[in-house]
Amino acid sequence: MVGRILSNILKNQKQMMILIVVSVSVMLLLYAGFVLKPLAVNIAALNGKLADVSAKLKAAESVIARMDSMKAAVEAYQEKVDMYEKTLPSEGGVPSLLEGLSKMANDARMRIVGIVPVESKGANREGRVYQEIPIMISAKSGYHELGLFMSSLENSDRLMKIADILIRSNRATVRKHDIELLVVTYLLTEGK
Repeated sequence: MVGRILSNILKNQKQMMILIVVSVSVMLLLYAGFVLKPLAVNIAALNGKLADVSAKLKAAESVIARMDSMKAAVEAYQEKVDMYEKTLPSEGGVPSLLEGLSKMANDARMRIVGIVPVESKGANREGRVYQEIPIMISAKSGYHELGLFMSSLENSDRLMKIADILIRSNRATVRKHDIELLVVTYLLTEGK
C-alpha cells in the first residue's frame, strides 16, 4: 500500500510537473501574443516615425547651416540691385538726373546756360526695358572745365554718354567758349 501511494504521488508529481510546464508554456505564448506582439508593432511604427523625424531634422540642420551664406547672397544681390537702380534709374528719376548734371557742371566750374531734355527719335522701341533720354546742355566754359565735366560724366554711377558736342569761340572772352553737349542717358521703363 505504501508502495502504491508512493507510486501515485510519483505519478502525480510527474503529471503535476507536466501540468506546470504546459501551463507556463501557454502563459508565455499568451503573453507573447497579447503583450509582446503589440509592443513590437508599436516599436516598429515608432522607428518609422523616428526615421522620418530624423530625416526632417537633418534637412532643417542643413538649411540652418546654409542660412548665413543665403543671407550673404541675398545681401549681395540687394547691393547689385541697388547699384543697377543707380545705373539705370526709373522714369521718376529725370528731375534728380537734371540736378545731378547741374551739380557736376557746377563742381567743374562750368556756367550752365540751360539743361533741357530733348525729344528722342525712335528711342523707345517696343520690347525694350529702357528708354534713351537725350539732354541738351548749353554752357560757357573753358577746355579744362569741360574736361572735368566730361570726366564727371564718365565716372558717374549712371549710364551716360556724350552723343554730340559743339564748341564755339566766344568773342567776348577768350578763355570761355560756348559749349553745347548732347548727353544721352537711359531710364528703366516700368511695366512697358
